[in-house]
Amino acid sequence: MAIATTFAKGLKVLELFTIERPYLTLRQVAELAKLSKPTALRLLSTLEGSGFLMRDNSKAYCLGMKLLEMGNFVAERLDVRAVALPHMEELSIRVDQAVNLVIRDGLEGVYIEKRETNHPVRMYTRIGRRAPLYAGACPRALIAFLAERELEQVLSQLTFLPITPTTPASREALAELIKQERVQGYCFSQGELHAGTAAIAMPVRDHSAKVVASISIAGPVGSFVPEKIEYLVRSLQRSARAISHDLGFQQKGDAHGR
Repeated sequence: MAIATTFAKGLKVLELFTIERPYLTLRQVAELAKLSKPTALRLLSTLEGSGFLMRDNSKAYCLGMKLLEMGNFVAERLDVRAVALPHMEELSIRVDQAVNLVIRDGLEGVYIEKRETNHPVRMYTRIGRRAPLYAGACPRALIAFLAERELEQVLSQLTFLPITPTTPASREALAELIKQERVQGYCFSQGELHAGTAAIAMPVRDHSAKVVASISIAGPVGSFVPEKIEYLVRSLQRSARAISHDLGFQQKGDAHGR
């Protein structure tokens, strides 16, 4: 409880800083937050030490670089969504299936955007849903195409849970699956997160070639029969490359990244 109270007080202190009040002294913080000076000083010192606050030459406090760093991280995520959205809409119409956009958060994938179809069978995914990086084509595409050393680092941290009978159940099984998916150029899953569904996914890269998201086509298993897979893969590849191009990624051997 004490930690929660301290955390709440720290947030309250941060919220005191506004465009109109970019700099505050110890006395001002204590008065505005209705705290004693010793309590205010402890909170300010902790926030300063963590990089959330900093002091100028006059010793007044202002918001620190840590908040800028975190704000940029959020902005990057939102930029990916904004860039991807029109391509997702076009792809969903073209293939008449649901399209998902996922980003990585630690050892999980987070669904940040989706485009549904008018099919009577609705997909299980929803914006905000989380899934482990080893389960499902879209979460797995976030790591399957990483540099070898980075991939190995992620694999060593994963804990495997049997979500469905087709979910990769071990590090060895996942590594072998990813090896195959690297060769074919896309990830494929069938019932790994939810029975009766399937998906194909590819990574989205930014200007530095970093994998910043993944995009997938998902639907009922019956929609992913062999005679349809090639068309779905070509359509998904076109959209993934277009999003990456708009994020500044230059495909090797192609000045337009397409």
